[in-house]
Amino acid sequence: MKFKKKIITLLELISVVAGFGIAYNSVSTVQAKTNTTTFPKKMRGTWYAYFNKKKILKKTFTKNKEITYDTKGKHIRYLHKQPKVFPESSKKNKNWIYRSETTKVKGHTWYGINRITMQPDSTGEYYSVAKLKGNSVLGYAIAHGDTFESEDVHWYRSPKLAKKFKKTHYKDFDFKIVYNLD
Repeated sequence: MKFKKKIITLLELISVVAGFGIAYNSVSTVQAKTNTTTFPKKMRGTWYAYFNKKKILKKTFTKNKEITYDTKGKHIRYLHKQPKVFPESSKKNKNWIYRSETTKVKGHTWYGINRITMQPDSTGEYYSVAKLKGNSVLGYAIAHGDTFESEDVHWYRSPKLAKKFKKTHYKDFDFKIVYNLD
């Protein structure tokens, strides 16, 4: 009988120690690596916008490229890691862009993009993807000086959707914010 009690006590002790070990390991947190040299997955793919009553615009995001198609052809901008000090503009880097800060406006996350000719504290472009009225919508905004403003053109996953929603405005996705810098 004493032998049986010792075995049960030993098993209980092992269970308690194992339980603490599992609980300790499951609570530990890991710092996620932030990669600012790629576009977010929800932005990647081809997007279409309806512009000036008849014109369909096309834009494609890959892992590290932004490709825009217009009447003059195809324009590619390459995403690079943002340097601490911006280099001088040259032929080599004239099509480079950088992911800058991420900001939240009216519940939507906006991803900042800077060109080589821009300094981080001046004009910047921003993109956001949101699920609105059942569709993925790519929004575009510009920050300049004390103003942060979304553009009227929205991008959709198909030309048909772009045409259908060409005049649609979305609450909290269309905005103009003026900061008082005084």
